[in-house]
Formats: sequence, structure tokens, C-alpha cells
Amino acid sequence: MRRIKKGSMERLHRPVLLSEVIEIIKIKHGGVYADFTFGEGGHTEAFLRAGAGQVFSTDRDSEALRLYREHGEFRQDPRLSLFHTRFSEFKAFAGKTRFDGILADLGVSTRQLVVPERGFSFSASGPLDMRMDPASGTTLDEKLDTMDLEELASSLWRNADLKHPYGVARRVLEAHRAGKLKTTADLAALFNDRREKGKSHPATALFMALRMIVNEELKEIETGLPEAVDLLCPGGRLAVITFHSTEDRVVKKLFQELAGRCICAQHPCLCPRVEKVSLVTKKPFTPSAEELATNPRARSAKLRCVEKEPS
Repeated sequence: MRRIKKGSMERLHRPVLLSEVIEIIKIKHGGVYADFTFGEGGHTEAFLRAGAGQVFSTDRDSEALRLYREHGEFRQDPRLSLFHTRFSEFKAFAGKTRFDGILADLGVSTRQLVVPERGFSFSASGPLDMRMDPASGTTLDEKLDTMDLEELASSLWRNADLKHPYGVARRVLEAHRAGKLKTTADLAALFNDRREKGKSHPATALFMALRMIVNEELKEIETGLPEAVDLLCPGGRLAVITFHSTEDRVVKKLFQELAGRCICAQHPCLCPRVEKVSLVTKKPFTPSAEELATNPRARSAKLRCVEKEPS
């Protein structure tokens, strides 16, 4: 096994629920697995160390893949294949390959948050960007150019259950159209007057919602996870880690639908009731006290898993 030289790649992101993921996906020697959100490779590397025979890992962030291809520990391991793509588009790359397990660790990576030029964080001034892939797509600044009040407000509500979405949307759009919104610091400053001592920054949920809007993250989940089930072998498992209530609610609903449960709450039920998977986790796994002591960023993580039914 080839190991990277110390200091050649600074590890910023710590994979969450690592032991729980390995256990619940049931990594077996020689098995074939996919990691839909590669990041800095923490979960992928754990799959390889556990004996995976092949791991297909994807990320829409071209910079993350570039860094790993240059410095990553397993960059020359023939068992690892890296793909620059959204996971909702991975099916075309997979071809006829079927997987014993697939992981989707949703959300943003630490490296994306701490690099100001990416525009994800309000703690340092950066451009109004927020693209997962810095080489393509529409920036936040460009997105705001095309959105009206109704669209932005409804998107803020859907992506983050944001309180007072119309008031927040109006404030953002007025500042943007007046030319007062040039950086992430400008965006955060719009809400400094609402800051309470000891509480999180009032722009926290707004930044998360805008990031999800820019990257169409809910659409990615709703499209990509059902396709992931199609890529599993019978008995293969799909595990998903979420980081906030909106993501978790969407994943939970999708898993219930795929398990043939009713999600329509109508009488009589109008759901297709096609049982493609069984629920492995009735309730999500959450980080242990030991993990939270060393990685507080994991505090909101939830792990859900389903198993594909025999054909």
C-alpha cells in the first residue's frame, strides 16, 4: 500500500459516523462499492482498508478530485476509480456494474467551508459563488440575478424551513439589486442586527439554503437515490448521511416510498406500494459522545440505510 508523504495533503475534513457506515453497509472482502460524495476520501479509504475489491467514488467538486489525484493515499491503488460527476448522473458511468453497497454523505465538506474563495462561509469574506464545482454551473450572484421574490422565498422555505422567508428574500434581493451585495460578508452583514449573544449567526440557515439552491441539492437527492437503488445487487445496501432536518425528511420519505410504505396520507392510499427495499434503520444512527468530543461538526449527522430486495 502506497502512503502519502507527511504534509503533502492537509486533511481538513473528518468523515462522520465512519465505524457505523462500515458496519451497516457490511463491507465484505472483494465487494464492489460506491462513495457518491468523495470529498477528501475518508469513507472511501475506510472501504478500501476494510477489504473492498473495487470502489467507485464520485464528486462534483473538481478541486477535491484534483487534490486527491495528486496527494491522496490510495491515488495509485487499482481498486479505486474516481469520477467527476453529480451522483445523480453516475448511472451512465457505472454501466452494467452492480454494487454491494453505496454511500451518500450529503452536505458540504470542511475544505469547501474554510476556503473563502469558494463563497460558502459567512466567517470570511468571499465571492457570492457557492458552487460545489468551481469550474461549472451558476454562481449565487448569477442565480440572484434571475430570481424574483416569490421564487426565492419559496426556495428558502423548501430548502431550509427558513423562518420568515419572504422578509429574508426581500432583504436579500433589495440589497442585491441596489449593488450592495458583492461578497459573503455583505450577505452576512444584512442579518447582523438579529444576532443574539450565545446563539448561532442568524445567517447560518440562509447560507445553507442558498448553497442548496445554487447546487440543486434536493433535486440531486430525489433523483440520485432511487437510481442508486437500481445500481445495487440484491441484498446490497444504500446508506445516506444527512446534516439537517430538510435533507433527513426528504431521505426518510424516499426510503419509505421505496420500501412500499404509504407517504400520501390519503384515504384510500394512492401510493404505488412497490417494495424495492427494506428499511435497515427504523430510526437513524447518530454520532456517539466520543465522536462528538473530537468532531463537533458531526453533531447534526444522521445515518439511514436500506437494503435492496431480491429481484
